[in-house]
Amino acid sequence: MTKKLWLSLTMAVAMTAVLPAHAQRVLPVSLAEPAGEPPQVKDGLLEGTEKFAQGAKEVTEVNMDKNMLGMVPKGDSGMASRMDFIVVHSYTYDKPGMYRMEDVDVFRKRLTDGSWNCFVHTRDKDGSTDICTRSGDHGDSNEMVIMTAEPLELTFIHLRGKVSMSDLGKMSSSMSMSSDTSKSKDKDKDK
Repeated sequence: MTKKLWLSLTMAVAMTAVLPAHAQRVLPVSLAEPAGEPPQVKDGLLEGTEKFAQGAKEVTEVNMDKNMLGMVPKGDSGMASRMDFIVVHSYTYDKPGMYRMEDVDVFRKRLTDGSWNCFVHTRDKDGSTDICTRSGDHGDSNEMVIMTAEPLELTFIHLRGKVSMSDLGKMSSSMSMSSDTSKSKDKDKDK
């Protein structure tokens, strides 16, 4: 499995874990317009990533706190109600070299305080990926951070809630079944 495909699947699992398909809508932030309201979640871990918006052709920011997640309809798993927040910052560039890897490393360093379990580190000429969790009481995975840096795209994801690793595995399975079902429906529409 290629790194990009694996990363896309990981990010999809993280997002679909808490949001049903009809509630998943990411709106790009226009760089020409000033930001309206402050984000719902003040995320100290990702604080400062907005610097990467400079020079980006596309900026996507998802910032959902417990109240916003409470508006998500309860699905089979009720995962949204167990989440504290979801923060996603993604930046797409026209050409390589629009950000410095040293600046990304500042955020990676925040995950080395001893409280994080970073179980995926990939590095190659095309980029890097880090996936880390911080466990809470009773083996729940309270937080997950995914950072990817590629020449044309930079993504930071921070999830916090009472979600076990087992729950993430179950959500991954249901996501693939859901994806197969929607593909089947799309094929039926084309007939």
